[in-house]
Order: sequence, then C-alpha cells, then structure tokens
Amino acid sequence: MVKLSGVAFFLATFSAYISAQQADSCSGLAPSALAQCRGSQQKVQLEQLQQQVQQQQERQKQLDEQQRQIQQQLEDMRLQNDKLRAQLALDQSANQPGRPAAIDYSRTQEVRSWKSDNPWFGSDYAKTEFAIRYAKQLQRERPDLVGRPFLDALSAKVNENFAAKKW
Repeated sequence: MVKLSGVAFFLATFSAYISAQQADSCSGLAPSALAQCRGSQQKVQLEQLQQQVQQQQERQKQLDEQQRQIQQQLEDMRLQNDKLRAQLALDQSANQPGRPAAIDYSRTQEVRSWKSDNPWFGSDYAKTEFAIRYAKQLQRERPDLVGRPFLDALSAKVNENFAAKKW
C-alpha cells in the first residue's frame, strides 16, 4: 500500500512538472536564448489576441447585419400595417350606415383601375391618410358622388393639395 501511494505521488509530481514545463517552454534555456524564446512567445500571444479581436469584430458585423435585417422587417411590417389601416378606414368610411357607399365594391375592377392610376394610395402614408380624411368629408358634402367619380375627386384633391405643398 505504501509503494502504491509513493508511485501515485511520483506520478502526480512528475505530471505537475511536465505541465509547468509546457506552460513555460522557455525555462531552462541559456539567458541569450531565453530572451529570444520569450519574445517569440509574446509574438504568438499577440497574434492569438489579434485573431480573437478579428473574430469578435466579424461576429459584431454579423450581429449588426442581423439587427439591420430585423429593423427592415419591422419597417416593412409597419408600412404594411399602415396600408391595411388606411384600406380599412377607407372601407369603413365608404360603408357607414345611413349613407350610400361612396365606393361601390361590387365594381372591383373600377377600384383596381383607380388604384393603378394612383400608386401613392397605400404606399405614401401622408397622401393616403389625407385621402381617407378627405373621403369622409367629401362623402358628407356630396353623398350623391359615388364610384369612379368619387375616387377621381379624391385623387384630384390629393394631387392639388400635395402639388401646392411641394413635399
């Protein structure tokens, strides 16, 4: 039992000595070689640090790009949400009870045609919001105006208003 623990002690000591030698591979060298060896070690450590910094910078670039993509997705979703809200508001204002519908959606071709002639609707927030507010006012003032004439009156007012302001 004593021999076995003595062997274990020797192995542990020898293992620690080997680890220490590996940690400082320059130990035991002559003074002139020691300085050169330590300089080489520092150069290797510096290169490793530079690689780590470069890897961190690359990871930061990846994270920045991911953040940019997420922000773009959020902006796209916000714009889509604005378009849907504008369309909903236009639908609601056109179909209020007690008033004739200013836009007859049974004539969807008519509405599609108007939208293709007015690509700002749903994509230009300011113009779309103005058109929705003006649609409500126009419907109160001219309840007899419906269909394409109503839509044309909207686009004429939008064009008149925004041409004057020179956004």
